[in-house]
Amino acid sequence: MNDKQIESNRAGRIVGIVFLLLITFFILSILAGLFPGRIGATAGSHTGVVTAVEYNSNIIWDANLVYVKTVRESSQEDVYCVNDEELKAQLIEHQKSKDEVTLRFENDYIMWKWDCNGGLSIITAIE
Repeated sequence: MNDKQIESNRAGRIVGIVFLLLITFFILSILAGLFPGRIGATAGSHTGVVTAVEYNSNIIWDANLVYVKTVRESSQEDVYCVNDEELKAQLIEHQKSKDEVTLRFENDYIMWKWDCNGGLSIITAIE
């Protein structure tokens, strides 16, 4: 092989490697957007009024979302999710009665989309 053929083969390999790296980056970006919902553990409580409990039927992962206002007149709502059907029923009753409740919530360091798709944390108890 002459020098031109060697340079041509080397350039072709470099282009191929760059192309594979771009495809790998693209695939990893898609997976990163699909799977981790939140990074960073949280645990705490929130006292407020439950304004809505809804079933979020997403294409891949569904979730029961709970909207809570700290002050009734406020337009800001915090979004949590509830995975326990008994807690969900209690939250629906509190929503109907417009009672003020204290929610206990938590999540692990990495919260996956299927744990709570759209919510900030998972409600674990109601006081």
